Amino acid sequence: MKKQICVLFLISILTGPNWSAVASAAQPSSKDYKKAEKLYAAKKYREAIELYQKVLVAAPEDIPAADLHGRIADSHFQLGDFNSALASYRSTLLEQTRGERPMTQYWIGFCCFLTGRDDDAVRELLKIPELYPDSGMLVSTAYYWAGRASERMGNKDQAVSYFRKAGGNGKSTQARFAKKKAEAAMGTSTK
Repeated sequence: MKKQICVLFLISILTGPNWSAVASAAQPSSKDYKKAEKLYAAKKYREAIELYQKVLVAAPEDIPAADLHGRIADSHFQLGDFNSALASYRSTLLEQTRGERPMTQYWIGFCCFLTGRDDDAVRELLKIPELYPDSGMLVSTAYYWAGRASERMGNKDQAVSYFRKAGGNGKSTQARFAKKKAEAAMGTSTK
């Protein structure tokens, strides 16, 4: 009787379910990521978020966690859920290399602005010129939005200062616009 039970046990192990196949089927794959990317491209952001989160649980080595967090954040942003986007951008920043961070830092500041957290917006946006001064147009863009947040808080002098910094040399369209914004905030004419 014991021999029969042992034999049956061995047979069930040898012919039973393929456990490696079951385990791999339970883990998200690059296929799920590709499907999520297609959903994102089709503007089906809610469905994309679900798949990105599924892949994030056990991300394949070829898909950086920062990319997944970033896509989740971008999806929330596209849906207008700026609080969730903000949280996801912050997670993204933790996973990124220094060279990848300036744009994410901008989106963190901009989400703060969009949610009416003007103090936070100024603080987050000013990290760009402080931490990433070689970020090109992001520096002047960060100063511009810091000026807008300061303006909303009623801090006119601070707003003018940031608008002027955003204006730089005044050669680009953005720079000229920022200079006009500084003049308007000061109450002067641009004629």
